[in-house]
Amino acid sequence: MVSYFTSIAASLVIILFSAYSWADGHNKHVVDLVIKSRVVIGDKVIKVTQGQSIVLRWSTDEAISLHLHGYNIKTMATPSKPSSMNFLARATGRFAVTSHGFGQNAGHHGHGKSALVYVEVHPK
Repeated sequence: MVSYFTSIAASLVIILFSAYSWADGHNKHVVDLVIKSRVVIGDKVIKVTQGQSIVLRWSTDEAISLHLHGYNIKTMATPSKPSSMNFLARATGRFAVTSHGFGQNAGHHGHGKSALVYVEVHPK
């Protein structure tokens, strides 16, 4: 009798874990971004919904220091080591991703430069 209940409990744990993993994996909004010649190729505005888990995956043709304003997330990407910005979209609004330098100047804020892309977080 005990092994029967143990088996049922183990099955429920597996089912709940699988459902959690599926929901977690399907709730992420993954965006691949490519920087070539200091410009993002493709869409310049990324639209997401408040509450989503966001992954911005960056690849580049030269070293770059990136900063997502508003969420204050910074990362460094190089041609040999792409990088990701992972965050939960809690705050709504429009947030710029800017360069804090390219190549040997990576890490220094590019004053007067426009945003590489914008992340728009829309309310639920």
